[in-house]
Amino acid sequence: VKVQSTVELTDHFFGPSPSIFVGWQNYPRVYAGPLSLNFEPEDAPIYDNPKKWYGYDFPEIVDLRSFLIRSKEKVNVNTPSEDVQLLALAQKPPDIEVTLRKKPTFNIVFSAIAQPMGPSGILKDLKIVDNVSAEKSVEYVTSDEVNARDAVWALYSSGIDVYTLSRLMSAGLLGLKKKMVPNRWSITTVDNILGNILIENVKDLPLLNEYCVFSNEYLGNHFEILFLPERWEYEQLEAWVPDTFWTFGMTETRIIGEHETYTGRSDYAIREGGGYYAVRLACLEKLSELKRQGSVLVFRETTPDYFLCVGVWECRENVRNAARIGEFPSLEEALQDVSSRLSVPLEKWKEKSIILSQTKLDRWS
Repeated sequence: VKVQSTVELTDHFFGPSPSIFVGWQNYPRVYAGPLSLNFEPEDAPIYDNPKKWYGYDFPEIVDLRSFLIRSKEKVNVNTPSEDVQLLALAQKPPDIEVTLRKKPTFNIVFSAIAQPMGPSGILKDLKIVDNVSAEKSVEYVTSDEVNARDAVWALYSSGIDVYTLSRLMSAGLLGLKKKMVPNRWSITTVDNILGNILIENVKDLPLLNEYCVFSNEYLGNHFEILFLPERWEYEQLEAWVPDTFWTFGMTETRIIGEHETYTGRSDYAIREGGGYYAVRLACLEKLSELKRQGSVLVFRETTPDYFLCVGVWECRENVRNAARIGEFPSLEEALQDVSSRLSVPLEKWKEKSIILSQTKLDRWS
């Protein structure tokens, strides 16, 4: 309500476009178009760059997203929009002139996967006013015959962040058979592609010497990450505590988990969805920085401060920014340290954990 009074909406406006949006409903004929502003801020890219949002609270994120106007038209994903592709390629947000069929009404949509979306309207006319230039590495990969997996890895290796990669994928700029991909799918696809490649790289590294713990809390999500000196394996446990926005009526903490072995998994991590792949990627980045292979056990607790979905970026950046607490010679000492910062008793986590159950069995083998 507070933000709504500051957002001026008209059916014709001019301003920078920091990103694009591709919807998923009625696939393969979906709504797509630019995300743009009707004023000239000093830092237009920040309106669609979660990498720079870390540390922002919910009101600041809602403020940013409320000013982005989503101009949309129906497109077939198999014939990507040239305007959308050009905007996605831009190294810096180009100015565009937009005419909508009618003045949009204020609205903001929240998603568990994608960033919040502000007001939207049906596109009547779009003009890209600026000349658009792409980064050299992006220009090279998107114009070449490269499959999506290799394209994503090549760009990531050259320093292009996952948020730009998902935008390029959504616009239909990556892969041999180029087609547009809904935002909510492209985000997890990029996390999964990069994660799978990093897993293969990590498997070639020497094992950790000790148990290593990282910790962080942001936007009401508390993460404890335990790296074990064992072959690659991954498990993510989530504790949903009673009396939060998401758990009204619950009287007991509910813990859910997803797991993959050294050989990987063939099915989608449906219980945790995109958050599983976002956190897994961040953990693999940490192992890559350590130049070590390890097994990973993630503890995620929601707190009453977590009252709004802003997208899986908050999980990814939460773990990326986790502080290194220390190294421990034994699993028991590492778990004691982790448990000291969790509100749910360690025994509850042990009941659900596959990795910790395996560790118990290993002692007797």
